[in-house]
Amino acid sequence: MPDSFSPDSLKRIRRLAFAVRALCLLGLLVIGTMPFLFWAQPDWVAHVVLQQWAIPKIQLDLVSRLGGLAGSLLPASVSVYALCQMWSLFGCFAQGELLAHQPAGHLRRLGVALSALAFAQPVGRTLSILALTWGNPKGERQLWVGLSSDHYLSLLFGLLLLALAQVLSEGARLAKENAEFV
Repeated sequence: MPDSFSPDSLKRIRRLAFAVRALCLLGLLVIGTMPFLFWAQPDWVAHVVLQQWAIPKIQLDLVSRLGGLAGSLLPASVSVYALCQMWSLFGCFAQGELLAHQPAGHLRRLGVALSALAFAQPVGRTLSILALTWGNPKGERQLWVGLSSDHYLSLLFGLLLLALAQVLSEGARLAKENAEFV
């Protein structure tokens, strides 16, 4: 436990780490199961595709929905990886490992995951829509590619975390160097 952090600060960090890790577990549960639940229910798929994606003609057979599931598993997998990195990062924090290389590595991988999510989300949706319309007659198939401000923000936050990971790594190096002088 670093001497430079007060016991009250470490208590607050541990409480925050506990809360974040609990939210990570909830996120893993939801993100890990939701694609399977969604694609297993054709009525739900039809409702979302019509209301949110505004695609009037789709195929809801098992093969089309499995293709949609495959497309949606791309961003879901990246999200699960990001949550695992956040879980590990806050596990380090809970143990009082603050200015160290291990949390810097988790923060770096979290930044990479958020940056990758900015690309995985539109690609996943494109693949899902393509799977649902592939069985349509020629001329009625859809190829949708779109970006939103959410994708842009995910990329920016990922890049921010990459920069912070570099700063944390440098801080860990300096802390280790200073500890060796004593």
